[in-house]
Amino acid sequence: MAEELQELQDLVAQLRADNERLRQEQTQIVIPGPSTAPISTTLPSGAQQSAGASAPSTERFVFVPRDRKCPKFSGRPGITINEWVEEAQACMRVRHLSRADQAFFLFDHLEGEARDEIRYRSETERGDPDKIIRALKELYGCSLSYVALQQAFFSRRQQEGETLLEFSIALMGLLEGVKQQSPHAIPNAEALLRDQFVEHVLDIGLCRELKQLVRRDPTSSLLDVRSEAMRWEREGMPGGARGRSQSVPVAYGAQYAIQGESQVVRLSSPPKSELAELREMLKSQQEQLNQLTQGLARLQVPNSYSRSPRHSNIVCRRCQRSGHFARECDGERVLPHAPAVGTSSTGSGQFRSSQPSEN
Repeated sequence: MAEELQELQDLVAQLRADNERLRQEQTQIVIPGPSTAPISTTLPSGAQQSAGASAPSTERFVFVPRDRKCPKFSGRPGITINEWVEEAQACMRVRHLSRADQAFFLFDHLEGEARDEIRYRSETERGDPDKIIRALKELYGCSLSYVALQQAFFSRRQQEGETLLEFSIALMGLLEGVKQQSPHAIPNAEALLRDQFVEHVLDIGLCRELKQLVRRDPTSSLLDVRSEAMRWEREGMPGGARGRSQSVPVAYGAQYAIQGESQVVRLSSPPKSELAELREMLKSQQEQLNQLTQGLARLQVPNSYSRSPRHSNIVCRRCQRSGHFARECDGERVLPHAPAVGTSSTGSGQFRSSQPSEN
């Protein structure tokens, strides 16, 4: 460690000495005299060369672009062939490569089965970058037909929970695939993309407003329509219309869709706040729950509770106790007390005692 430190110190001292010597050689050799013309001394050729080197020079900064790292393509799931081709072409433009070097660059950034595919091609194809890219696209490009891609594009709709930005980007990707597989150029591709976005927005009210916007400005593009839709989504629909709150159940939304017109006509007061609407909704729900609970309770009540007890007024004529019949009695027989007053017969006027019969 000490030896390395000593060597570094010696090297610094030597560089300082060389720097001082160069500064002495680059001193001004022109000595001004009393006349206007300067007096110069004659120097040897080596000194003249050093004097020419002492002329003031401007500093120039050279910016060397940093090498753009290009990923390797193997044909496996991950980066697609179109993304890799775009990245490779950007790297080749930065390096200003010739066509032979471009072919070598493309082959050098292949691996696996993709590299083997190009390796066993003819020398003419291996030396042409365009043919290499064409061969890779034919092998690893989109396998869907032009009709299938068109069907996927025209059947694409905004999904539940999908934002307008995500929906528009998905449509752009599908249309780009259609363009690549199309044998001819698609006329009015921008208008087709815009109309597909407008027609299949999930919000019906927003869809209606976007159609009106397109009718007012037929030259508007997808970006114009999307920016306006996103602004309406953030700030609210024009005209003060407001969609159904997400906290309201779907059943109430359907009920409002059926009876909404008559309710809107009857409402003359200004719109209430969302909190008041939620309170009213909760109140109505509670009332409905109470009614359902009472109805279930009435249905579950047994029939025996609604009628009077069957055996409440029965008296046994054997034991003179209530609650059972004489044929069901196991107790001792008890004679009832004879009535004090008998019933007189209508014809003879004699008294007759009533003897109860055993049931």
